[in-house]
Amino acid sequence: MRITSALVLVVFLLFAVGSATAQDPVFEPVANMGELMRDVIYPMSDAMFYVMRTPPETDYDWTLLRRSAMVLAESGNLLMLEGRSIRQDDWMAHAKELVDVGRVAFEATVAQDLDAIVELSPRLEQSCRACHEQYHPRYGRRPPNPDQ
Repeated sequence: MRITSALVLVVFLLFAVGSATAQDPVFEPVANMGELMRDVIYPMSDAMFYVMRTPPETDYDWTLLRRSAMVLAESGNLLMLEGRSIRQDDWMAHAKELVDVGRVAFEATVAQDLDAIVELSPRLEQSCRACHEQYHPRYGRRPPNPDQ
């Protein structure tokens, strides 16, 4: 009887200690939304938007463009993490579109298909604009002119 009770107690304590220490990792954002946009998403999208300014010629150029497309696609996933969304449904749809357009851009860079990347530009631009029109408070508005 004592062995059974002690065994049950040991099993219970092991389970309790194990479940108390084995927690899921906690998402801890490092950058705020403005920093994420300015320092990650904008430069990666600019690489796609302005690809014809300096078209990729070498394998290294294509690698850099592929990285930009990959980061752009994965940035959509970052936007979907808990705590980053503003209004769940619309925000998630816009972020998912960024993942989708980024994936297509990534595939085009892997295939080294410059025409496909150029053709993708309007879709990427629309993806960005749709979200910014809804969520960026100053999007499309000029700052006030201090001379007036």
